[in-house]
Amino acid sequence: MHPNTFYRLLLASFVVLITLSPGRSHADDKQRVLFILSAHEHGYWLPEVLSPYEILTTAGYTIDFASPGADPGVQAGGEQMTAAERQTLQRIDDQLSRPLDLANVQTDRYVALYVPGGAGPMFDLFDHPHVNRITADLYESGKPVAAACHGPAAFAAVRLSDGSLLVQGKQVTAKSNAEEGDWARENYPFLLEDKLRSLNTTFSATDPYEPWVVQDGLLLTGQNPASAAPLAHALIQTLQSPTVD
Repeated sequence: MHPNTFYRLLLASFVVLITLSPGRSHADDKQRVLFILSAHEHGYWLPEVLSPYEILTTAGYTIDFASPGADPGVQAGGEQMTAAERQTLQRIDDQLSRPLDLANVQTDRYVALYVPGGAGPMFDLFDHPHVNRITADLYESGKPVAAACHGPAAFAAVRLSDGSLLVQGKQVTAKSNAEEGDWARENYPFLLEDKLRSLNTTFSATDPYEPWVVQDGLLLTGQNPASAAPLAHALIQTLQSPTVD
């Protein structure tokens, strides 16, 4: 082999190795999805975290968790986990215990946002300044934002750069009034269906505890825990659409 040919092949192999290296942040950033978790004492709903996590990571996406103040919060709903979700929790529980601080989240690193529910988001994610900033930045950058069950509370006060509310005039769903019990009615600052309807949305829901996903452009919402998995699949379809970067 001619020496020049050998060195050209060696250089090409080196370039390929650099390109395929898993440590390259730029490649990772193109596939990174942010999960925002409640840090409130009433907790976030584990099944709504674990099922979408498994679906998205299987599809090739990397998940980062973030919460107010980097607080790990309280895991709720563990008694309703499936066997597969329990296995997922065993793998990622350490990651869940060390979320990023919302204040430090750089939105240009992410291709999408997902907010799981639980009672907690009703108290600490509604009108949270960093949640509002992150959601508006991603949405206005042409990236999808999704939330399940009580997670859409995180979107209800988000204002876009023109001053309008993100959810205003949009088709949405969330935990329906028919699915709320006495505790929720006595303790929540508002019922989420009532709040969203008051913001000039087109709210829809199906029968209690049945899956229901609503998409309006880059805004995706799921009604309840049963909707978390189909919502994750809808998010992947949106991400793989040629109109989404």
